[in-house]
Amino acid sequence: MNKTKLPSIISVLILTLITVIMWVSLDVYRALKKPTEITVPKEISQSLNPTLDQDSIKKVESRNFLDDSQIPNVISSPSTATPGPTVAPITETTTQPVNASDSGTTP
Repeated sequence: MNKTKLPSIISVLILTLITVIMWVSLDVYRALKKPTEITVPKEISQSLNPTLDQDSIKKVESRNFLDDSQIPNVISSPSTATPGPTVAPITETTTQPVNASDSGTTP
């Protein structure tokens, strides 16, 4: 029995139909899962006062200013001394000195 092949236009229409169905279903899902609107209290949404507080600015300007030469160099040291690595003494077990040979191997 011979199977007839679908024309290419039918295949394109089927894929288009699947795409449209998926698109519509995702839009409906997104519309249903829309987040709720957040209500902001009126106290928070009021605008700020744009005037500067002159008293606070004068207090900041009247503070002491130290130049770099007036600041002492402080070197911090750790409060507890950490012991350094200990080195074990090296003892030689051979009494004869080993001389290197030209070939790179020991005699």
